[in-house]
Amino acid sequence: MKLAGKTDVGSVRPENQDDYRAGELNSDAAWGLVCDGMGGARGGREASVSACDVIEHSFHEQYAQCLPGDEETFLKRALINANRFVFQKASREEELAGMGTTAVCALVRGGNAFICHAGDSRAYLVRDGRLTQLTHDHSYVQELVDCGTITAEEAEHHPQKNIITRALGVDYRLDPEFTSVPVQKGDMLLLCTDGLTNVLPKENEAWIISSARRWTGSTPFRSSSAQAAWPTSTRPWSLPPAGLCRKARWWPSRCCVRS
Repeated sequence: MKLAGKTDVGSVRPENQDDYRAGELNSDAAWGLVCDGMGGARGGREASVSACDVIEHSFHEQYAQCLPGDEETFLKRALINANRFVFQKASREEELAGMGTTAVCALVRGGNAFICHAGDSRAYLVRDGRLTQLTHDHSYVQELVDCGTITAEEAEHHPQKNIITRALGVDYRLDPEFTSVPVQKGDMLLLCTDGLTNVLPKENEAWIISSARRWTGSTPFRSSSAQAAWPTSTRPWSLPPAGLCRKARWWPSRCCVRS
């Protein structure tokens, strides 16, 4: 597998609050992770880096015990552990109160891609020049779309598009979502934050695909924190085109699951 990653601060913010990690596990397995932090100048960066650290540690220390069929349990546990770490850190340090982060994590092995996520950072499968979304956004506007209140087109420009309903660190409990999909030679897995999807509409998918292939050297698996992609036998990264900016995001407490 080939892995690649890049991120960009964009033209609006002084720092990038996204983070990403990736690695090869053995001859036929690799993992990738993208996190998009929220919660102020320091909090967003702290949340995304902390979550990545915890999840990366899970792969380094616990992956050997992840037997075939255990992928969902393993990935969910990794995100749940990261959620508790970020939540506890925010509870202890007043300047970090309210911080949180999205996360989308992929494990590729045995001819399948296993995806676990929370928030609106996404995973896509690129196959035969087509881009297919694998994850379902945990956001207020996505809920409106799901119940038929607005259309997907209206959601793209909705004034509350920035409200997410699930994230790491905003509550002690987390219910990450899991999915899996078969992969084949030539496929590419793309992980990205809304830094990519908010500024590039679906009609630009050809540009996204060609850029992703250029970033990974035409191999199949890659990820990114503001934009990312990686081929299904590669490692992950993140990258947004020059000039792109990330929209500031927040979520009111009513949109978080609190006890």
